[in-house]
Amino acid sequence: MKFESALDLQARIFSQIFQFIELPAMAGVARPSPGLFLDPMLFETKSARPRRPPRQGLNDIALGITGARGDEARLAVLVQNRNKVRSTVVDEIVGFARGEADVLYIGRQKPLWTTVRNDPIRPGVSISPTTVPYAGTLGCFCRDNLSGRTGILSNNHVLADVNAVAVGTTIMQPGARDGGRPVEDVICELARFVPIQFGGFPNRVDAAVAALTEHGRREDRHTLYDSSDEPAPAITLRPDALVEAVPGMTVFKTGRTTRHTRGRVRAVNVNNYLVDVGVGVARFDGQIVIETDMAPQPFSRPGDSGSLIVDEEGRPVALLFAGSASGGAGNVGMTGANPISSVCEELGVTLI
Repeated sequence: MKFESALDLQARIFSQIFQFIELPAMAGVARPSPGLFLDPMLFETKSARPRRPPRQGLNDIALGITGARGDEARLAVLVQNRNKVRSTVVDEIVGFARGEADVLYIGRQKPLWTTVRNDPIRPGVSISPTTVPYAGTLGCFCRDNLSGRTGILSNNHVLADVNAVAVGTTIMQPGARDGGRPVEDVICELARFVPIQFGGFPNRVDAAVAALTEHGRREDRHTLYDSSDEPAPAITLRPDALVEAVPGMTVFKTGRTTRHTRGRVRAVNVNNYLVDVGVGVARFDGQIVIETDMAPQPFSRPGDSGSLIVDEEGRPVALLFAGSASGGAGNVGMTGANPISSVCEELGVTLI
């Protein structure tokens, strides 16, 4: 069926099988596709007598569209409860679609633990300045050698939006893209960043430090957690034992987007490494390039910037700052990282 026909099919299923009510479009508000349908049961209070018995079989079923955007579209029936994959209501939906439907079990959907408010605050969680719309990753905790204050380490482009955020700007966890609140979720303030240079000038690091404020939350400074929905400790950090990357080294990171992943160092001392940082292309020298060791899962994706990269013993190796969507093992992308020794030297911090 055509894409537009699939949208119309969704609307008819919501209306006739789910018995949802379509709300009228509001002036000045973009119209969602296939429209806004609500379950009338949501309007009834607990004390009210339901107008109709609830259809429990409809719980945990979402509708989408799969296939190419054209004449090959099919209805996607997304089931979150495994027991309902083979149910009468799913059969009814598939029959309504005249067989042009794919039934997919997707499990119970939850936010990634890295993208929600964490207490204790952990390496790998979502952060951002309160003045931006994005989110990056808290790499680890550190001490500012100039002020003596305890802080967090991440990228310039995460904490300072590529030289654009003023020193003293508050930083929140989670970050803005993940629903961070500019007052309630503030944990620190930008203390310093190494400016990113353009025009072919070689940069060594993309790094910044933010000093912790009175945030009222606990801190777990020495653990990298795994990818489970309920995170479990994966690696104990050894912040006082920085190690140099060598080709073939197995490394790990925990980041906001892909959580805990394993990779392999492919190259070190990489020079003339060009990175599009959003406001221009910057050159980096002395870098590390890493590929996934878990293909087809990538080592990193956007939002993982700022992650601390460690070896199997938890010794810091590098600070993740760049990546591609293709190339390397499985053609799922390569990751660029600053040597952690360069980060500490250029920024003037000590990992703790």
